[in-house]
Amino acid sequence: MKKIGIVTTGGDAPGMNAAIRAVTRIAASENIQVIGFRRGWEGLMTNTFIELNPRVVSGIIQLGGTILHTHRTLEFEKPEGVKKAAQTLKANKVDGLVVIGGDGSFRGSCDLTEETDALIVGIPATIDNDVYGTEETIGFDTAVNTAIGEIDKIRDTAISHERVFIVEVMGRERGFLALTVGITVGAEIILVPEKKLAVREVFRAIDESIARGKKSGIIVAAEGVGDNQALAREIEKNTSLEARLSILGYAQRGGSPTARSRLLANLFADEAIRLLRKGQGSRVVGLQNAKLTSLSLTESCKSTKPLDFSLLKLAKTLAT
Repeated sequence: MKKIGIVTTGGDAPGMNAAIRAVTRIAASENIQVIGFRRGWEGLMTNTFIELNPRVVSGIIQLGGTILHTHRTLEFEKPEGVKKAAQTLKANKVDGLVVIGGDGSFRGSCDLTEETDALIVGIPATIDNDVYGTEETIGFDTAVNTAIGEIDKIRDTAISHERVFIVEVMGRERGFLALTVGITVGAEIILVPEKKLAVREVFRAIDESIARGKKSGIIVAAEGVGDNQALAREIEKNTSLEARLSILGYAQRGGSPTARSRLLANLFADEAIRLLRKGQGSRVVGLQNAKLTSLSLTESCKSTKPLDFSLLKLAKTLAT
């Protein structure tokens, strides 16, 4: 293993820079040359990269986002785009490629493995925490803490005005973020895409909450559950409480990574380089039972990470 590339693809996540730094420095300690492709898959298709070394990555461990930038590239979804990326790896004599991203990034990596001899290892980094094969992804803890900070402030207003606030967090298809945030802020109701809750059940939960003496509440809803603004209007029509919607938006993807996100970035990077030095590609590193592990890239791409529905039951109990 003489030369590796790094690429950050898909949505950004706090801790990606920490991962770039760790991969670069660990590789350099093994006398492995490192280059970083710019703007995700686009950089591989256009052969746009920068040389990375320990000094280039100085002072980035605390930065959110990614210094390599990321860009959603439709062309890479076509066979011609994948072939261009493979040609770039060959032209630059890249022996291994570290892909830092989420499940969509790894699906793209699966396609690329069919066209290149370069070994590919994925490092899971996404605030959605939906990558199969790891209990936690880089950036998830940061996004959770960002949301908690905002919702704690919103609850002050909810109590003061005796209102229900629907707080929309990210998660178009998966509810890991909504579920974890909901439990940790003491939300009265948590809405996730994986388990649809009928509107009348929301009304019933609010009425039961009022009957217990509560005069305000927090509903944490993933963006993928539907029209949360419409839900707020329906709550006002069908319960005795006013309702407001607060959308946290892209703030959840930014900010300085927490200690947890930085630690995972370093651990995953070390495991990725270890795999590459052993000649093992088409792998995704992860955390299982608090231990570093890896699984096949294909298995990660074709499997769906399950949401722990028992946590919804726990949240309901805690909200009484």
